[in-house]
Amino acid sequence: MKKIISLIIFNIAFYVYGIDEVPSSIELIIPTVIVEFEDDLETVMELKVPDYNDIILPDFEISIPYPQDMTIEDIDFDLPLPDLVEYSYIEKSSFFSEGILGIGSRNNLIGNISLFRLGKDLRFSLSFSHDGLDGFGKNPAGMGFFSRKEAFEGDFRNGDESFLITGAGSVIENEEGLQGQTSSYTSVIHRLSSFELGFSGSDVFSWNGKLGLNMAGKTLTGEIPLKSEELILSLDSKLSWQKKWFNISINGNYVFDRLIRVNNNIFRSNLEMGLTLDFLDIAAVGGVFWYPGISPVYPFSFSLDGAFSEFLRYQSSGGYQVETYSNYDTWNDSPYSEVSAGINKGWFWNGQIVIPPFSNTELGLRWDYRFWDSLISTDPNEFDSSNGLFGVVTSQGNYLDLSPFIKVSLPWRLNLLFGWNGQVLSGKNLLEPVQSVYTEIIYNSDNYGFFITGNYSLEPFVLVPSLSMGINYTLTEGVVLSLEGEDVLGFFAEDRIKIGNYIEEGGTFSLLTKISL
Repeated sequence: MKKIISLIIFNIAFYVYGIDEVPSSIELIIPTVIVEFEDDLETVMELKVPDYNDIILPDFEISIPYPQDMTIEDIDFDLPLPDLVEYSYIEKSSFFSEGILGIGSRNNLIGNISLFRLGKDLRFSLSFSHDGLDGFGKNPAGMGFFSRKEAFEGDFRNGDESFLITGAGSVIENEEGLQGQTSSYTSVIHRLSSFELGFSGSDVFSWNGKLGLNMAGKTLTGEIPLKSEELILSLDSKLSWQKKWFNISINGNYVFDRLIRVNNNIFRSNLEMGLTLDFLDIAAVGGVFWYPGISPVYPFSFSLDGAFSEFLRYQSSGGYQVETYSNYDTWNDSPYSEVSAGINKGWFWNGQIVIPPFSNTELGLRWDYRFWDSLISTDPNEFDSSNGLFGVVTSQGNYLDLSPFIKVSLPWRLNLLFGWNGQVLSGKNLLEPVQSVYTEIIYNSDNYGFFITGNYSLEPFVLVPSLSMGINYTLTEGVVLSLEGEDVLGFFAEDRIKIGNYIEEGGTFSLLTKISL
């Protein structure tokens, strides 16, 4: 076999850079060389690879330590977590609305409309409601047995953790008929207004400040109306610091209270410390309270809040409490009360324990103990027939309210609650039953639900219990129709006393339509 290999080498130029004595370039010319050779033998190359079974691998061992012998050093690091409130809002602002329209027995008219704006920027809500009823118990309309409540409320929020502005306001007007208890006036109207503006921020320290204004007015309607007014201006500030499981804060509060041409300046300052452990939150508060005409008082309190595994949840607080008496709050709960001023002070201990013996059952006990050095409260025995109102008195006493209860969640979306309320010491809240039992049954499905609630007074004894019930049905998405009855057995019972000689509303039925857009 003849093979010819031709080697052709082209001209190659070499350029050498150097000093001046060396030529700048050299050209080398190599002629073409042709090499021929002839060989009749064809060599076959073979590569012998050993069988893998014949290959012997070396023996080796790897020693792995036991987990208990391994040590990992702790590394301090901060994991930034998103603000759940901020990130829960969608990117673009959205408006939502909700309305409730209803009509019921005893000339009952119900209306409520609410508007919400959610988003990354300014968030706010506005609502207006009306609820009117004329004719209590066995008494027809137009006889002074009526009630009316109208409320306009709103709030807003703008900013983030670094700087946040919040605000809230409400104007509420309640009117209660005097039910013929006095010939001088026909009703009592309370106008309660509240406005609040707050600022807060967080860096190394968290801080917030708040400006509040409360106005409470009472008007006895008649041929010659009688008015009483209270104005409360408050300033609050708070500075807080938190590091892992420890937090501390100091706050100050100033209140200007003007009541019937009398001005009071009230000061309060508190220091609060807290510990957050795996199974328990501990807080301690101590401070000083100044009220005109009274020596400084030093309130304090301790609180515990936590759980022992899944078998026990508990919350408890106790100490010495000092609070300014508020006509604003009293008139909202007890409209037939006179004007008063002063402070409530005394020892307290309250709390709650919940034990779940089974996965669907909870046993609990709530308690509230008070030893009041000074307690301002409405006295049903202090009735003034000239204006139809009850006097407000200052008293002392031991108070203990107990409320054991049981909750059961059944697999058919049915929830049951049974309990007992009792006042067991000499001090009694005369506006509440001394002993009563209550129950609640709630069922909810995707399209409909119902509820039944009952309260049975044992002391003072009431022959017919208070029983309320309702059923709701979803007609379509965003539209719910409900039928509700309050104290349905009241249609067949004698008039129940609310306070003094004033009676409760009695049984009512109402048909409501709830629309969400």
